[in-house]
Amino acid sequence: MMPYKLLLLLIIAVSLVTGCARVTTNAAATPDGQQNQASASTSENVPSPAPSVPADPGKKVYLTFDDGPNSHYTGLILDILKKFNVKATFVVIGSNIEKNPAVLQRILDEGHNLVNHTYSHEYKIIYASPQAFLADLEKCNQTIGKTGNVVKIYRAPGGPSKLDKTYYEYLGRHGYKSLEWNVTAADTDPKGVSPEQIIDNVKNGVTQMEKMDKAPIILMHDGTEINLSVENPGAAVQNYIKSRESDVAALPEIIEFLQAKGYTFTGVDEKTPSAW
Repeated sequence: MMPYKLLLLLIIAVSLVTGCARVTTNAAATPDGQQNQASASTSENVPSPAPSVPADPGKKVYLTFDDGPNSHYTGLILDILKKFNVKATFVVIGSNIEKNPAVLQRILDEGHNLVNHTYSHEYKIIYASPQAFLADLEKCNQTIGKTGNVVKIYRAPGGPSKLDKTYYEYLGRHGYKSLEWNVTAADTDPKGVSPEQIIDNVKNGVTQMEKMDKAPIILMHDGTEINLSVENPGAAVQNYIKSRESDVAALPEIIEFLQAKGYTFTGVDEKTPSAW
C-alpha cells in the first residue's frame, strides 16, 4: 500500500496542475478592447478551440446582433467571430450606419449578413402608421445601399408584438419580410446583465429550441453608438455599457457551446426559417 504522506503529495500535485489548466480573458476589460500584454502574448499562441463534433450543414444556428454598428463593441464582436471563423447577422440602424460606414463595410467584407432595423429606431416615428414604418425602413436602405446592398429583411424595434396585421400586410406588399427570434440573451435589462446571465439565457433557450426541433435564432446586441469617454454618464448608461461588455465577454463561450453541439453558423437570408 502506498504510504499516506506520498499519497497526499500526489493529490496536491494533481490539484495544482488541473487548477491552472483553464485561463479566461475578457477582451472588453480595457478601453481599446485589448488584453494586457502578458495575457495577449499567451493567447496568441493558443489556437481557437476546435468543435468537439463536426459541424452539420443541416443543423443551423443564427447569431444576430441588434442596434449597431457602433465604433467600439461591433468591432470587438467581429474580432471574436473572425477568431472562431463563424458567420453572424447584424441588425443595423441607419443613423448608426451614417456614423460608422467603415464598420458596416467591415461587416460585409468579413462575410456577415445584414438585417434592416429601421433608420431611426424611434417608436414615435415608426409606429405612427405602416406607411411611416415603411418610410423608415426605406431610409435605412438608402444608407445600406451605399455599399451596393439592399436589405428586404427587417426586425421590428421592440419586437414583433409592436406590429399588427396591417403592418405585416403593408410591408409584405412592398417586399419586406419580418425576422423574429426564439432565443434571447436577455441583455437589455436596465439594471445590466453579467456574462454568466447571458450565457445561461442562451444555453437554456437553445436547449428549448432543440426540444421543439427549431433552428435557434439568437438575439444579442452589439448596441447603438455611445460615447464611452463621458465621465459619470449616469446609471442607465453605465448599465448599458456593462451589458455590452458582458455580450462581448460571453460570446466565445456561446460559440464554443454551439460548436460542441455541431451547429453550422449561418447568416440570415430569405431562406431562413420562421422563428416559430
